[in-house]
Amino acid sequence: MFWQIASFPKCTSHIFLSHSQEDRENLVQPIYDGLLAEGIQPWMDRADYSYGRDSRSALRDGVLRSRHIAFFVTDAMLNNSRGWCCYELAFAELMQINLKHPGGQLANVLLPLYLVDRNDIRLSRSVWQLASDLGNFYDPTSNTTRCEWCIQEIKRFLIREQELSLEVALMSKHDEKMARLLSQTHGLKDRVTRFHPAKIPPQ
Repeated sequence: MFWQIASFPKCTSHIFLSHSQEDRENLVQPIYDGLLAEGIQPWMDRADYSYGRDSRSALRDGVLRSRHIAFFVTDAMLNNSRGWCCYELAFAELMQINLKHPGGQLANVLLPLYLVDRNDIRLSRSVWQLASDLGNFYDPTSNTTRCEWCIQEIKRFLIREQELSLEVALMSKHDEKMARLLSQTHGLKDRVTRFHPAKIPPQ
């Protein structure tokens, strides 16, 4: 048995950026700025909740009010296996389960972005091994920087999820079971068939 989300709030961010503090300045802040420039509203702890607020509540609310969650799996994250990122992953997995229905997934929440070698032994000893098939690995020999690659991956993922939202919206119009399912949980239909905070422009 898992915890059920009784009500889905309206999303205020497209994607929650889960990261280790050590990666903030050189990796995540440039990605945050780059996503804003692409018309994507990211959520990052430093920017989106004030100091002094209970961190657990702020992170939980940040996850719930974000359509998706990106995890930057780096050396720092693998070296800090008990940090806030595991707490955020638990919330993201809970939301992923709550967005599943008998026919499949209403929305895909998790986007792990691996910035370590896929054969890194630390992966097999971490919670990120279980999610390795959900994301891609950065190729350091490519012509793109880590930040550019992450922005491209996030944008592709968001556009793909928008297409899924259109499919779910269409199904709910013609499938009574689907319509009933979406109406059972407050805010669920809005979350999986609409584009809050805004639709992402195609690439």
